[in-house]
Amino acid sequence: MDMNVVDQYSIRQLSEISGVNAVTIRAWERRYGLLKPSRTAKGHRFYTADDIETVRNILIWLERGLAISKVRPLLNNEQLTTDASNSVNNHWQETVDHSLVLAQQFQREKLEQQISELFGNYPLDTLASNYFLPIRDALDRQSRQRFGGQAEKIFFDSELHTDLMSRIRHTNSNNNGERVLLLALDGQQHGIHALLLALALLEAGYRLHCLFDACSLREIPYIIEQSQLHPAQSPGNNSLKAVICHSDSKQDIPQLEQELVRAATHARVPFFLSGEWMNITPTLRNLEGITALEPSLRESVATVSQSLRKNM
Repeated sequence: MDMNVVDQYSIRQLSEISGVNAVTIRAWERRYGLLKPSRTAKGHRFYTADDIETVRNILIWLERGLAISKVRPLLNNEQLTTDASNSVNNHWQETVDHSLVLAQQFQREKLEQQISELFGNYPLDTLASNYFLPIRDALDRQSRQRFGGQAEKIFFDSELHTDLMSRIRHTNSNNNGERVLLLALDGQQHGIHALLLALALLEAGYRLHCLFDACSLREIPYIIEQSQLHPAQSPGNNSLKAVICHSDSKQDIPQLEQELVRAATHARVPFFLSGEWMNITPTLRNLEGITALEPSLRESVATVSQSLRKNM
């Protein structure tokens, strides 16, 4: 046995292991010099266990709030320098403030460019907690406090919605993983959180059937059944393997808990709930046969993946 043989991982495998999409991994390599993959004879990148550890360390620094441009000097040093400490305190606030100015000025092209750069440089879970949620909270406050704030909020949400839908359509068309049904019960116009969850699932390799409007919960088993009866409509297994019902508002559905349990029982696939409605109606977290997903996108995807592996 050759003791010098090193395990090799493709960029797709590194993405699956780390939860960081391939586009961001390439940006970390090319733009910031954080990774230096070797190449096969045909020019394909391959990574080692050391690279996996590097990505994990990068994620640790990003979770502390550090800007990606400040990470490289710290990868072999666990202590924050004064400059890096200031960056932790200021980076995301400055980013949010800049976006607020662009929204206030209705600068569509510049806002679009900023969002695109953020997607290229940061994992989705990092963006959700440090950028998307804080800026939408700030826009909510401004919409209540001053004239014009509501228009700015609608402008930002519209631009973000358009961007997310474009990414979802592109990624979904290229995925051939297990199929998941995502129902956003708030409707498409209020579905930013649902869209972020959809993109996180797609980045993990799943293929989604998205219903961005409220259908009857009693129709969920029918959708599952039809997907199983007509598997030949697309390559691979077309049957749905899981259901996620998402809502960020209270649902005016008579006997909601009973209807959800009934839908989950008849669906006969893993059944999940996500969104703020579980905080509005806490009893939803304890329904028989239904798993509540945590707010973290990374944790939500991990929970879905673990459940599907157990269900195989």
